[in-house]
Amino acid sequence: MKDKKSKTHKNKHKISSFFILGNTILMVLVTIFSFQYFNSRFKETQKNRYDIYEKHYAFISNNREQDFWNEVYMGALKEGKEQSIYVERFGNKLFSDYNKDELMRMAIDAAVDGIILEGDGEYKTRELVNEAVNKGIPVITVLKDSSNSIRQCFVGINSYNLGQEYGKQVLKLRNQNTKRIFVLVDENSPDSSQNIILLGIRETIEKTLGKNHGMEIKAVVVNNEDDFSPEETIRDIIMDSENVPDIMICLDSTYTRCAYQAVVDHNKVGKINIIGYYDSENILSAIEKGIIYSSISVDTEQMGSLCVQALEEYSLTGHVSEYLPVDTKLITSLNVSEYYNSTTETE
Repeated sequence: MKDKKSKTHKNKHKISSFFILGNTILMVLVTIFSFQYFNSRFKETQKNRYDIYEKHYAFISNNREQDFWNEVYMGALKEGKEQSIYVERFGNKLFSDYNKDELMRMAIDAAVDGIILEGDGEYKTRELVNEAVNKGIPVITVLKDSSNSIRQCFVGINSYNLGQEYGKQVLKLRNQNTKRIFVLVDENSPDSSQNIILLGIRETIEKTLGKNHGMEIKAVVVNNEDDFSPEETIRDIIMDSENVPDIMICLDSTYTRCAYQAVVDHNKVGKINIIGYYDSENILSAIEKGIIYSSISVDTEQMGSLCVQALEEYSLTGHVSEYLPVDTKLITSLNVSEYYNSTTETE
């Protein structure tokens, strides 16, 4: 009887030992598997979080026309990633707002590998561009040039051709009652591009109608002192009953937005025709509704991409074209639906 109990006890002990051993082996296998799984996931996460770049470029623009510059920057960022280059939107994540000159100073002090800059005609900007280049940092100006600086390349639109396109739109819009054509220009842009656009408009009209066409083509300076200044300036223009324009030509997206909003707010739709700039959703909608007659769109992605390509070409060869043109497209009521749909799909 005792031998039977002893055997039963030994069998239970063996079963218990096997069970414990099995659980231990299982726990070890689970631990090893878990470690390998989480280690691989960690490495994958780290790989996704931290990309390795060979170069660092700074992208600097003003604080106006944010939608436009965001699109240009995304074009530069995409092109940079394809070439293992990090394009940083300088000043974008800082607590304080810094102007272009201050951001240029930061980029120079940071010794970045290249700078993409919205240029202008200011003396200070020119000096900073020259300083950067003299310190071995190539500079590409975009949309607006920095005249007389030693920047490597300007990526932008042919101002005279742009003026010609605006002039053609005026010719389509005008009638016997058209007397005043106002071209809204930036008071803080002393470079020659706006004058060249104005020249293109005037010469295009004169080639068709002759010099005695009877229309006043006038550059009207817009105050850009703060975010609300353009709205106030454009509102004052359309509310001046003695000098109200028949056609307003807007040379940037902010003026276009302010112009069509003012026309709507003050019941001037159909009385003042707007020829705009850019292709935001609101501008496209205004074209569909007949508030804006037409708008000239810039290939913003191409613009950003060309900036990076120019810096890379200069880095590799020491040479690059002084000017790289960007494609434009005229948007009217005839093609706005197609353009709007393609823009939405891209987004």
